[in-house]
Amino acid sequence: MTENFEFNLKNLKIDQLSYVYKDIKKQTKVMEEVYGVPSFALMENITHQDATFHGKESNIVIDYAFSRLFNIQVELQQWKNGDCLFKEFIDQGKEGLHSIGIYVDDLDAYIEEFKKRGIEVIQTGQVGKQKFAYLDTEKTFGFLLEISTTVKRRRKK
Repeated sequence: MTENFEFNLKNLKIDQLSYVYKDIKKQTKVMEEVYGVPSFALMENITHQDATFHGKESNIVIDYAFSRLFNIQVELQQWKNGDCLFKEFIDQGKEGLHSIGIYVDDLDAYIEEFKKRGIEVIQTGQVGKQKFAYLDTEKTFGFLLEISTTVKRRRKK
């Protein structure tokens, strides 16, 4: 944990709104044509590295679409494979807003602090340089909270 770490959500901002749909290509058209959201960039069949769901390894594969609105990243996700929050959401008959995301400097420190407060991690993973954790905040906060960080490359000595 970072030596000077102070748990404080009030200094953070919402960086991402994350939605889950059965068909994100269809949904991108709706968001672009009806709501004027800027064009989405599509990434297909993305495998989450080091993924866990309820503490067990999972082979999670997702299609993504990204855009920006109100200076916030809009992320659309479509489940393809693996036990995960996105499959669970769709299996419950839901589509739409799934979680909000915030970027933090020290992911592990925030995870530990949330655990101290009785809030467990539901899912973890990494895509590219983005490492993330979904927290079990739905009952206490009204939605899931995703915290993520950019993994920094270590310098060669």
